[in-house]
Amino acid sequence: MSFSLAVLTKKAIEASLKQKWAEAISLNSDILKAYPNNIDAKIRLGRCYLQTKDFTKAKKMFKEVLEKDPINSIALKNYDLAKNQKTECNGNGTKLSTKALLKEPGTSCEAVFQVISKNVKKGDITSGEELPVKIKKNKVEIYFDRKKKSILIGEITDEYIAQRLTCAVEKHSNIKVTYIKWDDKDITVLIKTSVPIFKPDKVEIRPYLRKGTIEEPEMEIEIESEEEIE
Repeated sequence: MSFSLAVLTKKAIEASLKQKWAEAISLNSDILKAYPNNIDAKIRLGRCYLQTKDFTKAKKMFKEVLEKDPINSIALKNYDLAKNQKTECNGNGTKLSTKALLKEPGTSCEAVFQVISKNVKKGDITSGEELPVKIKKNKVEIYFDRKKKSILIGEITDEYIAQRLTCAVEKHSNIKVTYIKWDDKDITVLIKTSVPIFKPDKVEIRPYLRKGTIEEPEMEIEIESEEEIE
């Protein structure tokens, strides 16, 4: 039986979301047998090896990515983790979690804002990474921490979101803003609170994660042409 690259990618991502690491390793390995230069599959496979603490294979996989793309920030971060025999975390030492990117009715809201900082690049932030925020009266400031220095990267000016988060602060709710993806000049984040303050959407609860990571969601896969694996 043959499967398209899109189908195998989807299956590999789903396996990782369910933390079925052996299955995810097998699927990503199948992709690389047919497409040995597929960087996304190598990154996913390397992160699977990190999760299973097979640091030697993880380091080898990220090294291969860096040989093709020396400034790939995801590979650089994860290569360093593998070299130091640590499991996946972001640059500030905070554990990344797929649960942080689950959209839940009433307590979560997706938001998009434009990047205003020239000091932060797309590859600097990893999907699932929590971003510091400051809640103001009419806006929400989003920051990125680099070497203990907070850089303002953008502002959410949506009136509804600003009002809802002000309400959350008044209710002493925990507020977390998690990075999802970066398209052109727009960053998408998921806002989560510990108390329900948002109008619930009538949609399925599903993860929203960045394309090219082990947590990449089904909805993010966009394949222009089907490539068949024999």
